[in-house]
Amino acid sequence: MNKGIRKTQDGAVTLLVAVILLISITLVTLFTAKIVLLETKIEANSYRMKQAASAANYGLDFGTNYFDSGGFDQLDNATDLAGSDGLADNVHKLDAVVGVDNELELSTDPLFGNQKTYVTVTYDNTAARCNASTSWENGLISATGLSDDRIGSREFSHCVGPLALLKDEGPDMPLISRSQVGLTGSANIINRYTNTNIWSGDTVSIGSSSAMETYIKDPSVGTLTEPQLLDTDSTVNTQLVSNRNLGNGLDIIDSDPSLGSLDPSEFLQNFFNAESMAVIESLAADGGQSFTDIGDAIGKSGLIFIEGVQSLTSNGNIGSIDAPAIVVVNGDLRATGGPTIYGLLYVKGEFTVAGTVSIVGSSVIEGDTAASPVVNGTGTLNLVYWQDFLQGNDQPLPGLTAVIDGSWKDW
Repeated sequence: MNKGIRKTQDGAVTLLVAVILLISITLVTLFTAKIVLLETKIEANSYRMKQAASAANYGLDFGTNYFDSGGFDQLDNATDLAGSDGLADNVHKLDAVVGVDNELELSTDPLFGNQKTYVTVTYDNTAARCNASTSWENGLISATGLSDDRIGSREFSHCVGPLALLKDEGPDMPLISRSQVGLTGSANIINRYTNTNIWSGDTVSIGSSSAMETYIKDPSVGTLTEPQLLDTDSTVNTQLVSNRNLGNGLDIIDSDPSLGSLDPSEFLQNFFNAESMAVIESLAADGGQSFTDIGDAIGKSGLIFIEGVQSLTSNGNIGSIDAPAIVVVNGDLRATGGPTIYGLLYVKGEFTVAGTVSIVGSSVIEGDTAASPVVNGTGTLNLVYWQDFLQGNDQPLPGLTAVIDGSWKDW
């Protein structure tokens, strides 16, 4: 009888141990499955966030490059009114971002199933964080990226603004030369802003055969509008100061050793916030405006770099009143056509006027101090000074914008 009870009890213990082991295994299995599921979710979320971050980063680069190519609102300035795109006032979607609800659709690597991510790029030209105003020259760019399933979302943003390439907003007079100025043809040099027309490190010769004349604003007239200040007609709102009969007037500063004694790098840095030509070329190249033929610059604006000896035969314009240019020629320039340049012309070598050349802005000629003269030619030069020509533009010039240091944010 006792032996039977012991055998029954032995079976119960075995059964109990088996049940406990089974429950433990089940719990371990469930716990492991839960961990695997959790890790799968974490990995999926991480993948979504990487997709969204990658899309947002692309959108931020897209918006920055778009801004650097001509400003925020390039295509629809007249109709893209505040709030017209469903966003807050002064916050707009970039014109070039097209698609459903202005989303830019991005394709990923086909090895991963051709997933598509999405990004929306907006700009705000009144963002206090960027010290912005209602000007379109600076502001905040924000890019919101979405994962392929639109669950993951990341937003990157930073401030952008004009790059201060020119020192003191540009030259203070129409013509500056490190060496001699000796135009034997016709020249009308007009400055309705200040009383200086030519600044040279060597002599400025107005010979008996030269038809060069310089003008300043007529002191009897009042305040002039910008169109009046930039009028190419030398008889309007001007006073004649220098010509072959009057000689060099007080508006011409020549043989200035403080200018003529500068070496090429010092001369360049007198007008640019750049250490060398290579820096300027790099900036222009970043904007796709570094050329070996000045003819390629016709019709363009912003920073333009031209390498080598050049002959300008075109009658077209470089820059405009609404979008001026900074044209840097790393060599000699001979102008035989009838071009018009709006902005700044900087010539490293000699500048020869053989055609009819008009410059609304300033010209700076570095030249070689041993050459005689570095500004020459028998053609016609019409030079009208435009003070601070980069100020007051609705849009920044291509190649002359930059990301503001320390403004990048990640939400």
